[in-house]
Order: sequence, then structure tokens, then C-alpha cells
Amino acid sequence: MSDDWQQTDRIVMAVQTAEIRQTSVTSQPTLNLSCSLVNIARGQCLLEISSGETENGADIGQLVIEIDRPVIRGYATIPGQLYDALLSRLASAPPRQISLNLSIASKLAVSLEGDLRINDETVVQVTDLAVTLPLK
Repeated sequence: MSDDWQQTDRIVMAVQTAEIRQTSVTSQPTLNLSCSLVNIARGQCLLEISSGETENGADIGQLVIEIDRPVIRGYATIPGQLYDALLSRLASAPPRQISLNLSIASKLAVSLEGDLRINDETVVQVTDLAVTLPLK
């Protein structure tokens, strides 16, 4: 393994599977995604996305990076228009994988090979979300 480590404030992932979950008749549905990590090696992210508004400049979600297995769990709240576009594209079997690029409030150490260096379970705030929705 290399001794070259870079600091990143982005987690890039590709959507593998998606489903809508509604926990009760009075709750709002959430979009639950299972994603492979692109800029971090050997891992996946289980991301729950809900539709809603956040205060301007406020964090839109949170990620929990586990120490004992290569899994990131998290949630994000995104504007209704983006939520609907994402849901529509997922329902129509896109020609390529949908890509998510999450901006995080703190930096993580990642090697040139993509290995993530953390010593304990780590919680990071999600500050923004960029989505690439393939059309053709």
C-alpha cells in the first residue's frame, strides 16, 4: 500500500439498486439506494433520500462510515424537483448508472489506491449533492 494520502471532501458513488420505502400510511416515502463507491475502494453506501427543503446553507444529510465493514450508511434531504427527477430516471432504466457526488463538511484521507483511512466509526455531514442523470 502506498504512503501517499490525499484529503477529499467528496464521496462519489454509482447507483446499483433503488427502491421506494414507506414505513406507514402517514409517513412520506423515501428513496433507498444501494451504491458502489467510485473514489473509495472496496465499499458500498446505503443512502436514504427524502424530499424536502433545508435551510439555506444548512447540511442536507449525514453519513456514518463504519469501521468494522466497508459500508457507509446515510441520509439526505433534497429539493422535491430533484427528488422527482431522480425517481423518474430510476423508474425508466437509465442507459448508464446514475452518479451521485456528495460534498462533505470534513475531509477524509484516501490513498492513491482508494483506501480510506479512519480509526473509529466516523460521522460526516453532507453539505451538497450533485447528480448525473444519463439521458442516452
